[in-house]
Order: sequence, then structure tokens, then C-alpha cells
Amino acid sequence: MMARRMPVVLASIVFATGCFFPDRWQVEPQPRPVDAAYLLQEDPVGLVGEVIPEEIVAVPIRERLRPCCAFGSDLGTSLLGIPIPFYRVPNLLDPGDLGPHTYDAGAVRVDFADASPVALTSEHNGLVYTCRGGFIDTAHVRDNVDWALFLAANIGRRLGERFTLELGHEAGRRFVDVEPIAPEVIDRIGRRRLAVWLAEWLSFQLSIWHEIATWYGFESVKGFPERASAFSPEDLYSNAIGGRLLAGIAYRRQAATADIYGTAVDAWLQQVLAYLGPVPKKQARELVTALDGLWWNSAARLPAAGLVQRRNFDVSSPVLPWRAPAAVAPPELRALCKDAPPLPVWVHGERLGVPLHRLVVLRVELDAERAALEPLRPYAGVVTQEDFPALVESIRQQALVEFGPRADRPD
Repeated sequence: MMARRMPVVLASIVFATGCFFPDRWQVEPQPRPVDAAYLLQEDPVGLVGEVIPEEIVAVPIRERLRPCCAFGSDLGTSLLGIPIPFYRVPNLLDPGDLGPHTYDAGAVRVDFADASPVALTSEHNGLVYTCRGGFIDTAHVRDNVDWALFLAANIGRRLGERFTLELGHEAGRRFVDVEPIAPEVIDRIGRRRLAVWLAEWLSFQLSIWHEIATWYGFESVKGFPERASAFSPEDLYSNAIGGRLLAGIAYRRQAATADIYGTAVDAWLQQVLAYLGPVPKKQARELVTALDGLWWNSAARLPAAGLVQRRNFDVSSPVLPWRAPAAVAPPELRALCKDAPPLPVWVHGERLGVPLHRLVVLRVELDAERAALEPLRPYAGVVTQEDFPALVESIRQQALVEFGPRADRPD
């Protein structure tokens, strides 16, 4: 349920056009009786201090897919092996042309059994190149901040309990098992910070599973394989950026309603891109052209697996961006970026002595198709985030055979 890699054209071919607006949430902005009680206390910390469970909004689960973006520019497409003439997926965006964010926006539902109609959204998603962060896939950023919000809200309301969240199907049924957190730990760290930390770490694990699932044949839309973009050069870093955005939104209390949240995502995303050093679309296009034959193959058509020739398998923390190799970077881009250093993004499994990776477990009960595959068969139908590094290493070895001995490197 991370950002899906089918070209936008497929949604218009397979599904009828229509409107479907995501579920929204809203809290009453007027003061409540409990607020008056806080206000009249000697020290009204309830108004300005740590969040209490009842104050955390009930965010609905994500159900939709943002259809973006295999690496490359002006990508050719095919349907059932037949080239689609006169249609190209442009992919690249100017940094200021992202459109307004909408929680759980996307072209289609995750569960296609009910043939839900296309959801209209004014988001513009694609690739933006930055000097310090390489290519940023805005659909991945948006999917991951939405997941992080859902997880933070639903875990934060129940910290201290043992419970399970079901997240829907992606190559299997996905669950998050949450262990009880001691009251003294909640008091020491704070409910808000703990919920954000857990959500950021979990959203990144979900994104890793998405890459694994699509490599092993999972299709968001039946008949349109997504292996072409599994572990694409920009995926993991964009996912990490998305999870990180939630911290700013949560700490500034900018998710009281869906509209406030969407506006906050827009503002934080623009600020983050500005900090990373955004590059105009013209120079980004020149770079993508220079990378043709190295990172991708413009002669291939979506959804051919050979479209993307280089894959980023580094799931460790900090997450580092893939940036343009100096040998192929156009002169104008080198002049824009000068010697800007890469910006790592940390995704911590442990903070201040709290083992986040043990308090929440992402568990996938594999579907029959995946469970029967040779690399997944030893897991007896169930994998968790503890298994992801070994699975990713196995995929990396396959990629080296399929795409060449430097398939896991940017240069």
C-alpha cells in the first residue's frame, strides 16, 4: 500500500472515471468541559502539555494507491504486451507544482473486488531532483506520511495496551502487533513522542515490505506487474522523508482535521524540498537523460522489469540518497548543486533506551502465491520485519544476476 508504480494511464484504461472522496475526520474546535478544568488548574498543563488519549483524532485506515512513478522520464507504456502509441508518462515535476495534499488520495482502492471508481485528486505526483536528497518521489513521501499519521493516531490512543492493528492485504494479510508500554516509559518519553517514533519506524518497515512484495510479483492491479520499480533508486529515501514529516505535523498539532493536516503536509513538504536544494524540471530532465543506459533503459516500456537497471537495497539507518554520479551529471546541474553534501535520514529502531523494534512488530501472513515461492518458502507463511534484511539481501543477489554486477550501486 505504498505508492504504486503503475502509470496513470492504466487507471483510465481499467476503471471508469468517477468521484470518490476519502474518509475525513474532524474534531470539535470549541472548548470542552475538560478544557475548562485544565484552564482553571493552578498549572493548566492539559492545554499546552502532553497529549491524552482522548485528544488523539481517530484517523481512518488508508485504502487507496497513488499511481506513481517508475524511474525515468517520458516513459513508454504497454498493455498486455501491446505498446500504447502516443502516450508517455512524463514523471518529472517542478518543485512548486505538487498540488494540495489529500489524506489517502489515489486512483483506486486497494481491494479491487468492488470495482471502486477512480478517485479524483488535485495532487500532482512525480519525481523532483534535489541536490542533497537526489530524486524524491512525492507519491512515496505522501503515502508514507499518511501511513505514519494513521499509525501514530491509532497506536497513540492505546499505548500501554497489548493489541493488534490489521492493515489490509499486500501479498498477504498485514498486521501490527503492539506490546504494552510501561506507564513510567510513557511518562518519561511522552505519549506524543512515543507514538511518532513508533509510527515513523513502522511506516518505513511497511515501505520495505512493499518493495519486497512487488519484487516477488504482487500486483496492485491484476495484470500490471510492479517489479519494474521495486527498490527503485529513489524509493527508500522518499519513504524515509515521508515518515519524518509526521514529526513536524504532530509536534505542531497540525492534524486536528483532514484539511488542516493536508495543508500542513503541503507546507512541510515544500520546506523539506527547499532544504534539500530543489532543481528545476529542465535540469532534472537533462539528468534523467544522462542516466539513460546507467540507471534506466528508455527503450523499455512499462511494466517491463528491465526498465530500471539500478536498484537501491540499503534498508539500514541512516537512509542515504542516491545522487547523480559526477561523471554523468550535466554541467548546469553541477553548477546548481556545487558541493552540497548528501543529507542522511535516520530511522531509529531504538531511542533513549526504548526498543521500538520490539514494541511493535509488522507481521505478514503470506498469500498462497508468495508462500510457495522458493525464497519465501522457509518462512512457513509468516514474515516479520526481522526477516526483511535477509529477504532484501536475497533480492539484491538476484538483481546482480539479472541486471549486472553493479546493479546495486549508483555509479
